[in-house]
Amino acid sequence: MNDLLIFGASRNSGYLLAQQARAQGLKVAALARPGRGAGLAGLGVTVVEGDAFNAEDCLRALALTQPRQVVSLLGGKDSTGRRIDETGNINVIAACEQCGVERALLVTSFGCGDLAPLLSAQAASLLGEALAAKSRAEVRWQQSPLAITLLRPGGLSHAPASGRWQLHDGSRGSGATLARADLALAILALLADSASVGQVLCVSARGAEDGGAIADR
Repeated sequence: MNDLLIFGASRNSGYLLAQQARAQGLKVAALARPGRGAGLAGLGVTVVEGDAFNAEDCLRALALTQPRQVVSLLGGKDSTGRRIDETGNINVIAACEQCGVERALLVTSFGCGDLAPLLSAQAASLLGEALAAKSRAEVRWQQSPLAITLLRPGGLSHAPASGRWQLHDGSRGSGATLARADLALAILALLADSASVGQVLCVSARGAEDGGAIADR
């Protein structure tokens, strides 16, 4: 049994989540496409090879690793131009339901769902296709009977973790650009907080003058 199974862990925020989770002593597993799991294995992550476009691969990853909690950060396109944001994330939640996981968290983006009107025209033009796909995945996750949290980060950077991040409802915008490493910390904190179950939250960086790590929700 594993503490955490990550979908979308082979690079960027997902990889940093795996790294932070391992640093906290968690047993971590990940689904990765063939040839893309070496870095994860080097962290001590159990790697299951497969493709989230394939519903059976998602289900197999759950069955083999038996995680308590699941996080999906799936996004982007494959080499053929297929977008994973909707199909992959829907496959993940279906597998979670079949296996009855304890906790599931989906990372999408600021501008999804009810926050679409807050996007600038430029952002909507650049990100519209991805946000629409992520929004459809959010709807499916929110229909699940499982303990779900949706997390919508705004802009992300590759800066080192500061340990300073805040949760908010997005009504005043996406907030300051957040380090991906801090996004990883926020995800782990939310997984440990039962009060976040059923919530749709945004996350952004927090200035030194604002106090602690987590803002009022």
